[in-house]
Amino acid sequence: MPSLQGRKALVTGASRGIGRAIAVRFARDGAAVAVGGRDAARIERTVREIETAGGQAVPAAGDITDAAIAAAVVERAASQLGGLDIVVNNAGIDASEWMPLHEWPIEDFDRILATNLRAPFLVSKFAMPHLVRAGRGAFLHISSVCAITVWAGDCAYDISKAALNMLSDHIAVEYGPQGITSNTLMPGQILTEMYEEVKEAMPDAEEFEQAILARHPIGRFGSVNEVAEAAVLLCSGAAPFLTGANVSIDGAYSRV
Repeated sequence: MPSLQGRKALVTGASRGIGRAIAVRFARDGAAVAVGGRDAARIERTVREIETAGGQAVPAAGDITDAAIAAAVVERAASQLGGLDIVVNNAGIDASEWMPLHEWPIEDFDRILATNLRAPFLVSKFAMPHLVRAGRGAFLHISSVCAITVWAGDCAYDISKAALNMLSDHIAVEYGPQGITSNTLMPGQILTEMYEEVKEAMPDAEEFEQAILARHPIGRFGSVNEVAEAAVLLCSGAAPFLTGANVSIDGAYSRV
């Protein structure tokens, strides 16, 4: 069984959804976890949940789209944990309204790219020296099936996730010789708070949900815990030759 015993992980966007599930699972499997996110109150709840279960966690709040804040969040996490050897870039947002590309507000495009691409780049940039110093490490980027498929009307999200895959590939190629792996997980539709927010913003939420469900041959949506299970494998060092991979965890969505 993969183990994270003794590992030191920063998980961004860990106040809810997939990020929270990964942080909780990592701690359960023995990692010390820095819980990242913008919402300090939610972060504290995740930290308390981990500590109550006997795990080790510290808060790492901040808006990581800002370079100075991203650097400070990484340094705070490394200082409190005594180093870093795992980074999970999970923080991400979607649009509240989908529309044809020519109608997209530029400021909304920039906002989504800032969170979904700029922030992972900044966190990776500032965390890399810590992983190099550790002599080992794993980056995991929570991408999306939308990196390799298209949902008409959601261009900024799709583009940001495709670029995130390439960021991961660059890390794998450039830092593989130093014992560092980098992979993405590309979930299909996972039942999260963000999904519920997007669905409820649609003109016909039920029709929207059925259309997405129809694209999942497995016949259901995924759970955050299923993504967390895969994250443990990719970050544990149990499969060290698995790097530079963009791994679909989508109920065969991307094969339809």
